[in-house]
Amino acid sequence: MSSAKRKPEDTAGGCRALEQVDRLRASATPNAHMREILQRSADAWNARAELLDGLEAGFNERAAENLELQPGRRMRGKQNG
Repeated sequence: MSSAKRKPEDTAGGCRALEQVDRLRASATPNAHMREILQRSADAWNARAELLDGLEAGFNERAAENLELQPGRRMRGKQNG
């Protein structure tokens, strides 16, 4: 699925944007309880963004490795055929 079709919470960048919104809201609220909730929410968005970054990096690394391996397989197949 392309990034354009993903919900903001399904991308690292979207999670970081949601984190920033929660941090701004936390700093603007006079209510200590609500501020704590929003700060925890912002921390959760940050953790999710880091997780998604790691998953994407691993996926990209495996995809690059697979691309490197594919031409070699095709060449061997042509030599044997």
